[in-house]
Amino acid sequence: MKKHNLYFGMGVIIAVLVLSACGGAATGTSTPTSTPVDIPAIFTEAAQTVIAQLTEQAPTLTPTPLFTNTPTLPPTTVVTASPTVQKCEDAAFLSDVTIPDGTQMAVNQHFTKTWRVQNTGTCTWTTTFYLAFSYGESMGGQAKVPLASAVAPGQTADLSVSLTAPIKTGKLTGVWAIFDDKGVNFGKVLTVVINVGVASPTPTGSLTVTPGLTATDTLTPTETLSPTP
Repeated sequence: MKKHNLYFGMGVIIAVLVLSACGGAATGTSTPTSTPVDIPAIFTEAAQTVIAQLTEQAPTLTPTPLFTNTPTLPPTTVVTASPTVQKCEDAAFLSDVTIPDGTQMAVNQHFTKTWRVQNTGTCTWTTTFYLAFSYGESMGGQAKVPLASAVAPGQTADLSVSLTAPIKTGKLTGVWAIFDDKGVNFGKVLTVVINVGVASPTPTGSLTVTPGLTATDTLTPTETLSPTP
């Protein structure tokens, strides 16, 4: 399209030049008076026409950026909280009702250990559930102690076992647990910790020390021996 407009403008210029030459070369006895043709003005006008047409038809250029600085964001991590699944059979230790851990005991001393526990599961403990020794020092306890009554979820119960301090001295520990009717233990274990033996007495009062002979003491002889003649 640009070349077509250019050719058109050049054609106009050539046509003007040809007409001007023909006018000057006309035959006859008398030369008619003609208006002089301003050739530079014609060229200028033709050039302006061509430029105007080229300008109207020139495409509009949109600058394209060479680099696009788009920040890359790290992927968003969505943390989903896992739902807490409550167990059917579960137990929590609340307190030592009797014989707190570390109680001093004499050899062969009989005592009853009682723990307070809570049913933190969703199932009821029936009387077929029981307390039983797990490991450590059994201290002469029963093999199984059935629950005295059912314990519903959320309720508390006191579990007791009769024990005897063994013929040993020192710190002794026994571990007990709650078992269901299938013999499967659950919940927190229950401990009994005793110190067996005579406790060392705590010294009282002040200690008096009687000084003896020292290196600076002087011994005085009680008799004088004379030489034999």
